Amino acid sequence: MLLISFAGFGQRYEFDTFTEYQFIKTEKADAEKTFEFSNSKDNSYILSVLDKGKQVTLTFLHASGQKAILKMDKARFFEEEDLIVNCSSTEKQDLTSAKNAVVSFDFQKLNDTIIKKDTLQHYVIRTVDKKAAAETGERHFIIQKSTDFHLPNVTPGTIPYFCWASGKELPSGLFRQTYIVKDSESVEKMVLVKYEKLRKILVLERGCQY
Repeated sequence: MLLISFAGFGQRYEFDTFTEYQFIKTEKADAEKTFEFSNSKDNSYILSVLDKGKQVTLTFLHASGQKAILKMDKARFFEEEDLIVNCSSTEKQDLTSAKNAVVSFDFQKLNDTIIKKDTLQHYVIRTVDKKAAAETGERHFIIQKSTDFHLPNVTPGTIPYFCWASGKELPSGLFRQTYIVKDSESVEKMVLVKYEKLRKILVLERGCQY
């Protein structure tokens, strides 16, 4: 088994917030169900869970470059609170290019948007390099009301995360929607279905060689 239920050793990460999203890769693609476990006070790591029927695909990401990908039984995953990931499922990413790109990107506040009668804050991250703009597109963040208890749930290790970590303005809150606009098309759209307080602990086994 790549994943076993056990607690007490290795690097320990605690999650306190569960979110369910619809993920739409392109405008023509069917929606997929995806879940996220995050820590409201520490957004340097996240656990994404893609629903694949009876199985789920787990992706753990940390802003340091730690990454783990594995599959397991869906029922078992949601039943168990404490989980250990073996070294065979982990790797270390080089995030140097994302960190260095911070100087070329900025968050901008757009006019508030209305979704189902809710007036919501709307931010976008754009590159200041006009030549690169067509290739990178623009990532939009629409923030759910009354969720400022949670640091922005930007994906750790990405350019938006490092921009936020460097002090560029992006308010706290879970995202009601996030998507990329590229060539006038909306891609990689995430739409919030629900969120709740839910505890889970993930431990990366000691001694892994990245």
